[in-house]
Amino acid sequence: MISLKEELKKKGGDKMKRFTRLLLPLVLALIMVLSTAIPVYAATTADVTVTATPTYIAMTNSLATWSIGAVLESQADAYWWDDDGTGYQAKPAEPFVDAGMPSILTNTGSVNEDMEVKTVSTTWAGGVGWTVAAAIGVDTVVVKAGCTGMANEAAMKVLTASNQDLKTGVAPAGTIEWTLHLETGTFTDGSGKTGTVRITATAS
Repeated sequence: MISLKEELKKKGGDKMKRFTRLLLPLVLALIMVLSTAIPVYAATTADVTVTATPTYIAMTNSLATWSIGAVLESQADAYWWDDDGTGYQAKPAEPFVDAGMPSILTNTGSVNEDMEVKTVSTTWAGGVGWTVAAAIGVDTVVVKAGCTGMANEAAMKVLTASNQDLKTGVAPAGTIEWTLHLETGTFTDGSGKTGTVRITATAS
């Protein structure tokens, strides 16, 4: 014979089983809905590391002045840049070699460079100014630039206010040695003259 306590326990257990049978599908359905509504995503960001090495153009020139001193009229070969920057030397041997070139250009950049040369102005200051031109004349002079490897004076660059290649394809840390030459015309005064020759490095 089943006691009242056992009867109540049995009825309670039956109810729990019925409740579990009803509730379990609802719980499973809810889990499925939630798992669909809240998916698991992959990463939402990605980093890219960027590296680059800059190239740069730079150069140095070892001798920055040429103080010639007194010059005579109508001199075609007298005035060649000296290696101490004062006075002048005899015409270098041809073809041009380092021994006759007073100044050194060095490529201090990271790429091959062309060394270009010009006179900053074709009018040099001082009293009646000199004109820098392709041929000498009254108060008119010729200024030439040359470097090691040139065959002779005829191969030198006759300077204008526009850049011309003195030497192309100078490698990083490479050097060239170069010179200037002044040819004088006739003068109408005795004032000192000043002009500027500029070397510019560009990428080859």
